[in-house]
Amino acid sequence: MKNTSFRFLVLFILLVLIGFGGFYFYQNSESQGFSEPLPVYSFMERPLQFVGNHYHLDASIQNILSSQDKLGRIVLVSSEPEGSSLPLFLPADLPGNVEFQQRFRFKVSVEDGGLLYVHSLSKN
Repeated sequence: MKNTSFRFLVLFILLVLIGFGGFYFYQNSESQGFSEPLPVYSFMERPLQFVGNHYHLDASIQNILSSQDKLGRIVLVSSEPEGSSLPLFLPADLPGNVEFQQRFRFKVSVEDGGLLYVHSLSKN
């Protein structure tokens, strides 16, 4: 009886550890197709080669260049760690507010014409 109880206890502990490990991995991975960082220098040289791809970008807000209520905003960001300036399009339905010098992780796709379209953002 003791041996069976001990086995169940060990099995339960292993399952809990595996569950926590899986949850941690899921929370820290970019599992929605945005796992690669944007290759900033390559993108700046030839943006049209990246059309249709998804990336993440760590950057801070430099300026809000344009804003229209029902359309969205165009913001200028400084990529980290490169420090290069890039314009991003944030659609109007994107939740959250951006302000000067705030740092974010942006999930972006490269659209026609090399437009960096933001799908989501989270503060860094």
